[in-house]
Amino acid sequence: MTGVVTRGDREIVVTRRFAASRDRVFAALTTPDLLVQWYGAQGWRLVECSFEASPGGAYRFVSEGPGGARMVQRGEVRAVEPPRSITLSEVFDEQSYPGVTLITHDLTDEGAGTLLTTTIRYATPDGRATALRYPMARGMAQAYTKLDLLLERNGMNWTLEVVVVPVSDIDRAKDFYAGKLGFTVDHDTAFGDDVRIVQLTPPGSGCSVVIGKGAVPAMAPGSLRGLQLVVPDIRKAHAQLVERGVDVSDVQKIGENPHPVPDPLDNVGFVFFDDPDGNGWAVQQISSRG
Repeated sequence: MTGVVTRGDREIVVTRRFAASRDRVFAALTTPDLLVQWYGAQGWRLVECSFEASPGGAYRFVSEGPGGARMVQRGEVRAVEPPRSITLSEVFDEQSYPGVTLITHDLTDEGAGTLLTTTIRYATPDGRATALRYPMARGMAQAYTKLDLLLERNGMNWTLEVVVVPVSDIDRAKDFYAGKLGFTVDHDTAFGDDVRIVQLTPPGSGCSVVIGKGAVPAMAPGSLRGLQLVVPDIRKAHAQLVERGVDVSDVQKIGENPHPVPDPLDNVGFVFFDDPDGNGWAVQQISSRG
């Protein structure tokens, strides 16, 4: 919900809450590549946009709307304190009221979200009265709705959930992944004789593998290569795989570790093995993601 109130005889104050951090909202207000994705009322879009978000920096917006209508606004940054606030001057090439308008965006943390308070100060009371006769409030609300969608889209986490591993014998593959590799069996579900799905998750992993038939993509058994696991200690992982009867390669060093201390195998130490169908796996040592 966008709030619009008047204050004094020259100001309009617009408020809107966004489910995004101040950093992300501030970036959307000042970054051309983001501005062109949301700025403007419904039916309007930025076709040219420049913005220098530093004191004295200039900006220029060229918008196109219904019927080929065109609007150009420009100004300079009067003050900026990222991501808390920014004050801009504003003037239109074809302006129906006199003087330069000052616009201040204040951003306040509200839990995980942000309250954006925009104060628009016109040069004269008549200038504000003229602006209020336009559908300004509706246009800003429409623009902010587009900004909501942009923030939601850009802020969404895309988490890899499942990788389908093609196998010829489900029970044999399940015994290998659960019995030898120690993957957790999340579920083994059958729907009649033609559909069966087995989901297994490596210890500590946020991503699972699925083997099965009927409800999984048809791929040639053994055709999947390059699956990769990560462990903090490749030597221990190698020893564990050998102990469990997995035909695994020796530890191999691939590449040069730019930080060989404390362990020269960190990031560059690998072992390799195949499942019973020939799907290929690699295991890499990464002791820290920092």
